[in-house]
Amino acid sequence: MDETLKSAVYFFQYLPPWRIDVFNGMAKQYDLTIVFFNSELEGFTYDRNDLLSRLDGVKVRFLQTGFNVGNRPFRTGIAKLLRQIHPDVVFVHEYSPVSIVISLLKRRFKYRLYVTTSDNLSMAEASSGLKAWARHFVLSRSEGAILYSREVAAFYQRRFPWLRTGICPNIQDPARLFAYRKEFVDPLPEGGRVILYIGRLVYVKGLDLLLEAYAHTSHSGRTLVLLGEGAERDALQRQAERLGIADEVRFVGFRTGAALYQWYDRADFFILPSRYEPFGAVVNEALILGCPVVASRFIGALDFLEGTPSLVFDPLDPEDFRKTLQEGIDHFPAPMGPRPCLMRVSFEQAVRVFMTIDDDTL
Repeated sequence: MDETLKSAVYFFQYLPPWRIDVFNGMAKQYDLTIVFFNSELEGFTYDRNDLLSRLDGVKVRFLQTGFNVGNRPFRTGIAKLLRQIHPDVVFVHEYSPVSIVISLLKRRFKYRLYVTTSDNLSMAEASSGLKAWARHFVLSRSEGAILYSREVAAFYQRRFPWLRTGICPNIQDPARLFAYRKEFVDPLPEGGRVILYIGRLVYVKGLDLLLEAYAHTSHSGRTLVLLGEGAERDALQRQAERLGIADEVRFVGFRTGAALYQWYDRADFFILPSRYEPFGAVVNEALILGCPVVASRFIGALDFLEGTPSLVFDPLDPEDFRKTLQEGIDHFPAPMGPRPCLMRVSFEQAVRVFMTIDDDTL
């Protein structure tokens, strides 16, 4: 480890696979320790050892002591940990009780404090009650905030003018995803064209709306492929049978690595029909692998779609959904081999924000 690097601690609930590249990028800029303080959440139901093995140059600590109230973790031992590490910089994610404690300890340990949040614009604007109080409490003791989109950054600049702001969305390193291509095989060797969804099979993702729209389009020769697991799987399978499209919908289940990413290379386009979506990391994956995106207007990753072959629709408007889905079916061609990256946002520049926001010379 380069001893000239500033020491930084990042308090994060768990380790989602789509955040690993950002953590590794931060470790090139800081002597970085990540403290996971709610590691039994969904993100660590993946293979934990595999996820941890992908971290490069990152020190890891688990803060488990304390208790939960509902889904809110209250942790003890934070001051002891900060005393041991003595960081120059602390990053916290969201406005949890842990973030509140860390903002209170700032004066004692004399670190600079920065907040990251995955809120999209509607979530940021709608914040009220206890969440609004916690946000203001933490931000009033912080130097800056790193947001996921330009819209949210502009909102923070208006509402909290004392903060420095930067933008680093849920973004992954294209070089890492491209490296999987040598392992790709055709996941649909029997042929046919693919419309792809990847994510949890839960109500908020709008998959019931997708099946209804798909049943009312002309989609001959295509298969709607749903990757993922979730509580709605059985209900969605029954819905596909009722709609008469069961033979045209494939439930693939959970996949990781090459077995996941190869589907982006195979699909005509990727669709994300969410009723609600703070961001949508899968949009970044699709664009990196050159797969056009058809997305709900309620996702937070709309910035990624500017200047790309993409379509946006209202999933709650059945006619708009059907028309947009049909437009994608009619106009996005079948892939003819690997496609070039469609991302217009640089991974390196995005991750660099974690350093530049703390640069006093700027």
